[in-house]
Formats: sequence, C-alpha cells, structure tokens
Amino acid sequence: MPAEATVKVPIRRVSIVIDVEDPLTPVMTLEEFKRISKKESDSRRYRVVAVEMFTCPDDQQPMLVTECKGYRRFIRRNAEFVYLWETE
Repeated sequence: MPAEATVKVPIRRVSIVIDVEDPLTPVMTLEEFKRISKKESDSRRYRVVAVEMFTCPDDQQPMLVTECKGYRRFIRRNAEFVYLWETE
C-alpha cells in the first residue's frame, strides 16, 4: 500500500505591538511601531506578541498554527513547518 503524500507548509511569524493602557489604539506590527515611534516599546505599556500562521492549501486563507488541531488534514508541526495530508 503506497504512503499518502504530504504537504509541507511554511509557518509565518508576525510580531505585533499591543497598547495595554489604551484599548482603542490600533494594533501595529513591530516594524511599523518602530518606524512610527522611533523608539523601543515601553514594557509596562506595550506588549509584543508573536502570531504564527500559515496559508491553508484548501482555500488559500490564513490559519493560525494554534487552530491546526481541528484541521482535518493536519499531521504535525515541526519547527518552521506544518505538515498536512495532501488529500482527505
């Protein structure tokens, strides 16, 4: 019986900055925050959060890596990649 083919999808990491004192301040990427503010983030006011995502091969939409468990084609995560079954 032949082994089923798998798809290796790269994980993309985006660091975002969240202002915990003002919830109406828009969330920015870390690069955008540094460009606009011209300074490092104050650790008491701002939090830097890393979001890991990949592009779903079914519909080309972004999916969070934390959502993999419920995805029917998910096999495993290994370092910088998510491994999925090629077919259902």
